[in-house]
Amino acid sequence: MCSNDGIKIQTSSDGEGEDSVEGDEMENVDEEYPLICLFPMITEEGIPAELRETVGKEVWDMTGKEVGLMKGVEPVKVTVKTNAIFPQTPQYHMAQDTLMKVAQLIDEFVKQGVLKEMLSSPCNSPIMGLIKPSGKVRIVQDLRKINDIIVKCCPVVPNPAVIMFQVPCDAEWFSVIDLSQAFFSVPLHEDSQFLFCFKFLDRVYSWCRIPQGFSESPSIFNQILKKDLEELELPFESTLVQYIDDLLIAAKTESGCTADTIALLNHLGRNGHKVSPSKLQFCQKKVKYLGHQIEKGSRKIMKERITSVLQMSPPKTRREVRKFLGMVGYCRQWIPNFSTLAKPLLKLTQKDALDQIELKGDEMDAFIELKECMCRAPALGMPDYTKPFT
Repeated sequence: MCSNDGIKIQTSSDGEGEDSVEGDEMENVDEEYPLICLFPMITEEGIPAELRETVGKEVWDMTGKEVGLMKGVEPVKVTVKTNAIFPQTPQYHMAQDTLMKVAQLIDEFVKQGVLKEMLSSPCNSPIMGLIKPSGKVRIVQDLRKINDIIVKCCPVVPNPAVIMFQVPCDAEWFSVIDLSQAFFSVPLHEDSQFLFCFKFLDRVYSWCRIPQGFSESPSIFNQILKKDLEELELPFESTLVQYIDDLLIAAKTESGCTADTIALLNHLGRNGHKVSPSKLQFCQKKVKYLGHQIEKGSRKIMKERITSVLQMSPPKTRREVRKFLGMVGYCRQWIPNFSTLAKPLLKLTQKDALDQIELKGDEMDAFIELKECMCRAPALGMPDYTKPFT
């Protein structure tokens, strides 16, 4: 089937298909769909006034498409299991408007060295285009089959609940920094790039940086950034909390928070990272971090998370049960006797459980009670390590 724009969609009987292009249509993508629609420029006014002259411009991702490259980092090499069979999963069907936006983003990534075109590869893992509420597009790759054939390292990503205990109880001023497209700042070894190939518009592409969807990316990036931050000295010795690519500065004074945030941003810029100004929470008394609302001496569950849980209907599949338990489980510190309450639902996630389910009796009671616990969730105090624990 061919559209008026020359995009040919080949759909298989099972609903999956390949998107390809006839002739030189790929060359005209940027002319028909201007990049300004995808990547609105952030003006200097979008950066807090205190940071415009004190922080190097190289750290800012002003367009939403700029990718960093960490300095002094060895390319990551991936080990494949012995006798592994390389997956060749066909490309999923993609709506035409999404397809064109993805094409623009791919072109940008090629220009920045994040992607490269290849002649062929024994692997293919399909991509999808996720359109955000802002209108920006994000490429999501289904790497589940690749993750199954690689040798995994011991995960070293910290538990969010545990690292929150690092926040001092007397900290009153906070800054939150979200690194932009962080994984793409870590180079991928040339010998491993073929593993992450995908076919798009009759061309084969591979990542030159560690991709999102790769099971090892969070651990790899977390460790590399942790080592990088060990070289940083904050002038006011504020507490720096790191969870993968999300950073929190916690300080006792406004001046200390400002100075240490500036020091951190300049360090990140010098070392090849990018920061989104639109996501920066600079020197505030109340911030959002890892699904928590943090202020002096306490943390709460964000209202958005509570609302999301309350709006969930009773699950009808094993997968939906896991999703619900994941949502409430993240907040288990606020739910007394969580393991006991969740036990009837946990049984529904076991391997021998049915895929299609209907909550009854204890299962429905557990579902309702966990929701009610989210509504009653109190503010939790930050631990004071100067006092004895009893």
